[in-house]
Amino acid sequence: MVRRGPDLSYLIDDVSEVQKVNFSKAKWILVIEKESTFRTLASSNLHQHSRAGKGIILTAKGYPDISTRAFLRLLSTSHHHGSRPPPIYALADFDPDGIAIMSNYKHGSNTLSHENENLIVPSIRWLGIRSSDILNKPNCEEAKGLLKLSGRDRKKAVKMLEKSAVMREDGGEAEWRRELQVMLMLNVKAEIEVLGDREGGVKGWVEEKLLANARGV
Repeated sequence: MVRRGPDLSYLIDDVSEVQKVNFSKAKWILVIEKESTFRTLASSNLHQHSRAGKGIILTAKGYPDISTRAFLRLLSTSHHHGSRPPPIYALADFDPDGIAIMSNYKHGSNTLSHENENLIVPSIRWLGIRSSDILNKPNCEEAKGLLKLSGRDRKKAVKMLEKSAVMREDGGEAEWRRELQVMLMLNVKAEIEVLGDREGGVKGWVEEKLLANARGV
């Protein structure tokens, strides 16, 4: 599902039928893990009235399907009059699934390894949420909105650290590896919704992060 205009969300269809993509006014593209967060940001018109400029928001409602991955790949490789595509960011929960979903977009999936070359988006950047976004109190267990990892979470995180080519010690995603280790060490996770209690809510937080990235902070 993608939102690029003021009033309507679109289901992503077969990109082979897309004849033209025009996003020359977009300053950024944001891939969101959850549909609920997507709808919150869409209803706030973040993509139309952000302080970071106009943008495009989309979601696959969790782990991405082929159509969403192919559409994002198309956006990442489309050029207008020689200009580069806008930066692409990912917003996901601070948990093993959130990082796995980002990895799916950026590096591809094991189950579709034969198609990854046409689906991966190597340029995607992690907007959040990270441990530094939520662990802002001396006693992290008192930080509002934190949850404990489930047994499944811990098993998934350990498996990713041991088996994922990009998250092993010699892999290319050192930050992702470090964040998984923080989760395991502190036994915590957090959902995107935790940002709703911040001043400005999720929209305000996303805007600040987009602006900071644009400034190279």
